[in-house]
Amino acid sequence: MTLQARTEGEARFEAARRRIGTVLAPLGFFVLLMAPLPGLGPQAHALAAITVLTVILWITEAVPLAVAALLAPALAVVLGVTTATDALAPIASPLIFLFMGGFMLALGLSEQGLDRRAALWLLGRGWIAGSPARASAAIAVVGFLVSMWISNTATTAMLIPVALGLCATIRAAAPEGERHRFDRHAEGMLLSLAYGASLGGIATPVGTAPNVIALDVLERQLHLRIDFFQWMSFALPTALLGLGVVLVYARFRFPAPIARLDALADNVELELQRLGPMSNGERRAAAIFLLAVCGWLTPALIKLSLGPGHPWTEWSNRGLDEGIVALLCGLLLCLMPSGNGDGKPVLGWERAMQLDWSTLLLLGGGLSLGKLMFETGLAKSVADAALSAAGPLAQSPMGLLVFSAALVLVLTEITSNVATTSMMVPVLLAIALAGGNDPLPTVLCVTMAASFAFMLPVSTPPNAIAYGTGKIRIGTMLRFGVVLDIAGLVIIIAVGALLLPLLRFG
Repeated sequence: MTLQARTEGEARFEAARRRIGTVLAPLGFFVLLMAPLPGLGPQAHALAAITVLTVILWITEAVPLAVAALLAPALAVVLGVTTATDALAPIASPLIFLFMGGFMLALGLSEQGLDRRAALWLLGRGWIAGSPARASAAIAVVGFLVSMWISNTATTAMLIPVALGLCATIRAAAPEGERHRFDRHAEGMLLSLAYGASLGGIATPVGTAPNVIALDVLERQLHLRIDFFQWMSFALPTALLGLGVVLVYARFRFPAPIARLDALADNVELELQRLGPMSNGERRAAAIFLLAVCGWLTPALIKLSLGPGHPWTEWSNRGLDEGIVALLCGLLLCLMPSGNGDGKPVLGWERAMQLDWSTLLLLGGGLSLGKLMFETGLAKSVADAALSAAGPLAQSPMGLLVFSAALVLVLTEITSNVATTSMMVPVLLAIALAGGNDPLPTVLCVTMAASFAFMLPVSTPPNAIAYGTGKIRIGTMLRFGVVLDIAGLVIIIAVGALLLPLLRFG
């Protein structure tokens, strides 16, 4: 089947899915609103109908995801579930500003071209030395490292042109009868980049939106604050294990067609020469980015060195909130002159306002829905029903962890990971509490599982960007993705069973 045929078939499927959602979402809303639901109060009953409406719209994408997310708090106010102040408060959560600041930092690095320079610099190191196999691994590692700090979507979009240039250079050396081997290696390189970017997002609190959702739920419902260093203590090893699986499997499944290619090193060197020397704007963008990283890590370092009760520790927890650090550094980009002689700041305000508002609003609406599910008792009612249906499986801490991680990993293949986390984290937290289990391992594991979406182009934006190059077959993505999903589930369960019990939070 040709790429065009596949694309047309997928377009028809997506159109049908949206049409179904357009009918099913309001139908489910009104049916549930009118149906008797024993055991639920009026507010929880109304919120149940709103939740069904939102979930169907998220799954079918009948409307933009952010629109569906904002419908939830708006309808909650109209139907008397809560007040406008309470419904909209999560949209101004410090965690929203953490993500906003992260977006601004990403834009600042991109505006000055520092992100591309860093990628090319790494690819030009001597240890790669014109090796297609090492170049493929390096592009995945770069994607992983960059997406720890900025959006995995932005990371993939930035690095795809670099990866395509490398693929073209490698393919140019192919004998006429062996180009299929070079095309196969190109598939592996592009998929490794996309998957590396998704895994990098797991490693830090600012890496991807599900992390922010989980932190918000834990802080609101358990009054537990996990700082930057604590998050990385379990998430970074998880992400690195996942990256290791990607690199090993890609090397086995998509072997390099040629051991060495001098033109590859020449191509990277030429691109670096075109960039010229590092500009003042790049240096200042890098300095502000490093300042943000220091601000995020400082509270954890002070706590480790001085203890949790020290006045400086208490001040750093209040004054160096991750959201405030990100916001201040993002604004500093807009205030500091670039020094390039053009009189412009490192990041112009007009450019700063091009950040991904849709994701921020989706995140805010999801946080609001999760908060209301707990306040109305809906999460507890759903949890009780799930406990009853699951029986002994959900009673065991390990059984609940395995069941939850597997469920979220499947859901996130067909639904936005933000939507999946917003739906599942409050419910699974309530299930764990209702069963008398520690909810923390389950919440953290399902949050990481939401980023293990590798099978379909629609699963994550990085997958879609890589597939959109036209160089990846859907069957290849499915086969690679299944292996990574299974390996990811094993890794997450191992982390939940072996590593998380050894850590202390709070």
